[in-house]
Order: sequence, then structure tokens, then C-alpha cells
Amino acid sequence: MNLKRTLMLIFAAGVFSGANAQIDSTANQGPLILTLDSAKTYAVQQSKTMQTAALNIQKAEWAKWQSISNMLLNVDGTLSYVSSYPKKIYVKAMGGYLEMPATGTKGLTASVAINGQMIIGVQLSKMAIEMQQLAQSSSENDVKAAAVTSYLSVLIAQESKKTIEDSRANLEKSYNNVIQLAKVGMAEQTDADLLKVQLMVLDNNLRAADRNIQLAKSALVTALGAPPATDVELTESLDYFFENEQITEPSGNVESNITMKQLDMNIQLAEKQWTLSRWAYGPTLSAAYMFSGKHYFGTAGFSMSQPHTFSFQLSVPIFSSGNRYAACKQKKIDIDIAQTQRDQTLEQLQVQEIQLKYNLSNAIETYNSSKESLELYQKIFKNSLQKFNVGTISSNDLITVNNNLLNAQGTYIQSLYSVMNAQTELLKLYNNL
Repeated sequence: MNLKRTLMLIFAAGVFSGANAQIDSTANQGPLILTLDSAKTYAVQQSKTMQTAALNIQKAEWAKWQSISNMLLNVDGTLSYVSSYPKKIYVKAMGGYLEMPATGTKGLTASVAINGQMIIGVQLSKMAIEMQQLAQSSSENDVKAAAVTSYLSVLIAQESKKTIEDSRANLEKSYNNVIQLAKVGMAEQTDADLLKVQLMVLDNNLRAADRNIQLAKSALVTALGAPPATDVELTESLDYFFENEQITEPSGNVESNITMKQLDMNIQLAEKQWTLSRWAYGPTLSAAYMFSGKHYFGTAGFSMSQPHTFSFQLSVPIFSSGNRYAACKQKKIDIDIAQTQRDQTLEQLQVQEIQLKYNLSNAIETYNSSKESLELYQKIFKNSLQKFNVGTISSNDLITVNNNLLNAQGTYIQSLYSVMNAQTELLKLYNNL
């Protein structure tokens, strides 16, 4: 009994320590370190939408094999037992009773059939796979766009915080100088109070910036499909995307848009459906082999049926009162409808392309001007700080300059978002994310 109890305690301790080790391993797991490319790859791998799209492709592949199997050999077997009641019946012509024995039968049927519609059906099932693959590409494009936007949003939020921190650090130096001067009577306490209020405003802005960073990271985690508590660390800087000519207008063609490829496939499907309807006039060739065996239980019996039977059949449709002709005409019109929809969508995408290019050009111009304005306001603010420290401008003047700097920073950050959104939308249109 003691040995059994000891073993149970050892086992429980092992399980407990293993569980703790697993928890510690999870708790000590570091942040998810991402480049923009790895973020897109991770998002595609983790996306539930992408997983569903992959399953739809598998489903379409099995549907293709189902279509192929319709043209292959099919074999069915049967087994039956028949017992009559009463066992004997009186036959007047025979002047006596005839015994009705129980019987058992076994059968086997093998058949195969082929026609033009079956062949076209296989081709249609292959095109269905391609349609699902295009749907997967469309989902991948959306997932990548969300990952790119979320990734850059985190960098922009971090840049916003950095600009506020720089302003606060410079303003705090002047505030400390005024405090020291006020203590010896060389400066007014009002100036120090005004600067303190301005520092409090900047502190509020910093706290808001921290919240914006957390919100942006949460949005990124959601876009990645990672667990909600996942911490992320971005390895690329904002300068890489906005300094090295990364914001030039991307080149592309709306013909490469996923929607256009899907509409092209719709036209091909409509043409195949038209061909399928015309094959309703075609013949069907079939062949079959049947085996049937009968066994009598109790008494001997005799079966007149042949145990082995072979059959070949050629079925040709002759007259359907215009039914097949009307079906063909409908499918032919479907081709024209699909072509019209494609032309209409192409025109809409071309208009959208012009608008997106216009938006991106405006966003780039606004970015360049706001960046230049921010640099000038930063220079003005530094000069104003020096003038304030030597007493040539008042605290009100310094605060006005600081407010102008904050507005310039806000305009600059907004221009970053505008460029990011405009460029991402254009890349998404070209299916080039």
C-alpha cells in the first residue's frame, strides 16, 4: 500500500511540474518579431478565411474526381432470400400439392456509360477548381492588405509618440530653466506656470499616443490572426517606407485585378455550359454485364434464366419539342451576359484606378509639404526656445510656437496615414501586395 501511494505521489508531482513548465514556457515566450513581409506571410498562414478557401479547393478537387468516376466502371452486388407461406399449394391440374421451397439469389451488375456531357462535366469541374483558387487569391489579397495597413499604422503611431516626446523634452528644459530663474527673482512665476500647463497638455498627448499604439498593435494582432494576448515587435522603421522612394506611384494594370480574372473565368464557364447544352443532342454509349444465380433450399428447383448477361446500348436523342434548342439559346445568351458584365466592371475599375492615382498623388504632395513644414516648425521652435531662454520673447510667444508645432506634427502624421491608405488601395487594385 505504501509503495502504491508513493508511486501515485511521484506521478502527480511529475504532472504538476510538467504543467508548470508548460505555463512558464508560454509566459516566457517572447514577442512576435516581424518584418512587413513576414507579417504578410504570417497573416496568410493563420487566416481562417484562407483555411476555408483551401478547404473549398479540396472540395472542388473531390467534385472533379466524382465527375470522372461517372464515366468509369460501376459494380453493384445483390443478395436476397425469399420464403413462401404456405410451403405447399394445391394444384388441381396435377391432382396434388406442389411444394414451394425457399430460394436465395445472388447477383452482380457491372456497367459503364459515356457521352459528351460527361466529358464536358469533367472540364467544368476542373474550371470550378480554378474559380476556387481565384477566390483564395482574392482572400489572400484582402488579408495582406489588412496586414500591411495594420503594420504601418503601428509604425505611424510610434512616430507620432516620438515627435511629441521630442517637443516635450525641449519644452521641459526651458521650464526647468524658468523655475530656477523664478527662484532668484529673474523670471516671472507666471511664465513657469504657463509652461507647466503646456507640459501637462503634452503629457496627455503622450498618454493618448500610448493608447493609439496599443490599439494599432491590437489591430495588427487581429489582422495576423494571432492569439489576442500576443505581443508584437516590428523590426522595420517608418523611414524605410517613406524615405527610400517607397511612396512613388506603383505601376500595374487593372486587367490583373482578381475580379477581372474571375469575370474572365465566368465567360469560359458560360461557354462550357453552352457546349454542354449542345451535347444534349449527342448519343450515349453504355455497356453492362449482369450475373444472377438462384439457389433452392429444401428441394431441387430449376431456373430458366441465364446466369450471365451482356448488353451494349447506343442511345440517340431524336425529338424533344424544342426543349434542347431553347436550353442552348439560354446558355448562348449567358455568354453575352458574362461578357457584358466583364466590360462594365473593367470600365468601373479603370475609373477607380484614375481616382486612386489622383488620391495617391494628392497624398504624396501633402506628405512632402507637411514634412517640410514640420521641419521648419521644429527649427522655429528651437530658435524660439533659445530666444525665450535669453528673455527676448515671452512665454505666450513660445506657447504659440509650440502649438503651431503640434498642429504641424498632427498634419504630418495624418499625411502618413493618407499615403499609406492610398498606396495600399492602389496595390490591392493591381493585386500586387
